[in-house]
Amino acid sequence: MRPKNVRPGAAPAIAAVLVTTALCTAAPASAVSGGTVVPLGSSPYLAWISTATKACSGVLVDPSWILTSATCLTPDDLGKPTEPATVSVGDVDVTAGTGKSAKVAKVVRRTDRDVVLAKLDVPATGVAVATVSTAAPQTGETLQLAGFGRTATEWIPARPRIAPFSVVSSSGSTVAVKSADGVDTCLGDAGGPAFRTVGQNVEVVALHTASWQHGCLGVTDTRQGSSETRVDDLGDWIRQTTVPTPVSCPGGATVWSARTDGTLWRYNHHDPAGAKPDWTVPTADIGQGWNGRTIAGKGGVVWDIHRNHGASDPVGTGTIKRFVYSPATGWSGGKAAGGGWDRYLTPAYGNRITADEQGRIFAIDDQAQLKVYVWNDAANTWVASGGTVVDTGWGVFDSITAAGDGVLYARKPSGELFRFKYDFAAAKWTQRNKPVGNGWQIFSEIFSPGADILYARGSYGKSPWGNETVPVLRWYRYSDNTDTWAPAGPDGAGVSVGTGWNTELHVTAAPDSCKLAG
Repeated sequence: MRPKNVRPGAAPAIAAVLVTTALCTAAPASAVSGGTVVPLGSSPYLAWISTATKACSGVLVDPSWILTSATCLTPDDLGKPTEPATVSVGDVDVTAGTGKSAKVAKVVRRTDRDVVLAKLDVPATGVAVATVSTAAPQTGETLQLAGFGRTATEWIPARPRIAPFSVVSSSGSTVAVKSADGVDTCLGDAGGPAFRTVGQNVEVVALHTASWQHGCLGVTDTRQGSSETRVDDLGDWIRQTTVPTPVSCPGGATVWSARTDGTLWRYNHHDPAGAKPDWTVPTADIGQGWNGRTIAGKGGVVWDIHRNHGASDPVGTGTIKRFVYSPATGWSGGKAAGGGWDRYLTPAYGNRITADEQGRIFAIDDQAQLKVYVWNDAANTWVASGGTVVDTGWGVFDSITAAGDGVLYARKPSGELFRFKYDFAAAKWTQRNKPVGNGWQIFSEIFSPGADILYARGSYGKSPWGNETVPVLRWYRYSDNTDTWAPAGPDGAGVSVGTGWNTELHVTAAPDSCKLAG
């Protein structure tokens, strides 16, 4: 390929991207046309990326994440790579097949430049990572360029190569570089790093995007120069993508326990963000007659889907009542807000109702529709008394748990757990049916204080205060941006934060107790 309208003396306009496609019968990569072979053990963060149709380079910036070019890995609508891809890091030898390998599980693309972050399905533990620079490249500065691309004599070299390049210019998101030795980046180098060494640290400044491929095998063009895409100004984006979003729970998590005798108890978990078993345990109940279905809302709201107590009770079964609790003043409200909620008193539907951070009630009805009910505080009534249909086909789920603003976790009877997120402003799902786990059928009830934190009761495990095996309350936290769960407890299933939560009628948490801070 040849560029057009290149002005003599200008910074080089670069013609060809550097992804190796399937040439001859091979799809792997090669390396910088000149330079030297990277010694074993010196640059384990260099990544070789291969698919069925192409290969390229990248750099490990976290045990679970690599930076590379968007021309190398492209995400589909769900954030998966458009074709299966394998990443090898460590002491990679392409010919021998050595190195630590993993599949690409997720691709996150920048919209303003040729850069993606790719998540590995298995972390490259024990492999040194590179640091992303926070200092811009300077004209005249020498950077080291490395990659697995073609050389001057090899289509498929076994090891990556490295060569020094000088910065010709830097503008916006791009860097023009040139080598005094007359070499260039080649096919297969796309996404490889341009870096500087500061003390003992390797700082990635940019990634290879395109070049004239001067000196590369099979290229006769005499023009020279390579183009890099800056990453030194992407630190915030990288952290937001690779580090779990912080959680804020300023008052702890308010947890309501409705017992089989109809009493209601109010607990406070002081560390819902970090899972320490630190609680304020009540010494007495704060209400009676709560033997229906209890659902906590925001701002101290507690809903009661009422179960009639007998002849002396004027309120019918299936009536939903709205209470508000204040630690300072106690209870207020309690008037009926509608009827026909009987099904959520049954075992089949008891876990098919929940309330989110904004106080919206989500419920699956007998037509397998997911409905949302919104209370208008100013008018003291429902926005729509019959609810609004959000989706259909929800009969496959036996439990739903709201865990944020429009965030739902839905469980199938087989134990598969899926994450959803509904954008009410845009009136659409921004995430739908995302698989996030298995084995959740062991729990009788799952509830949340918000911020993707889940409490699950109904299983046995080791007490957090001893070694005895008892009914426990398990804590989980999912980070959607990194697709990871917080470390599990010693038995590999959540963290035990309490004991004895197996006999309650229902347990629910105030859904606005915790919020994502990022």
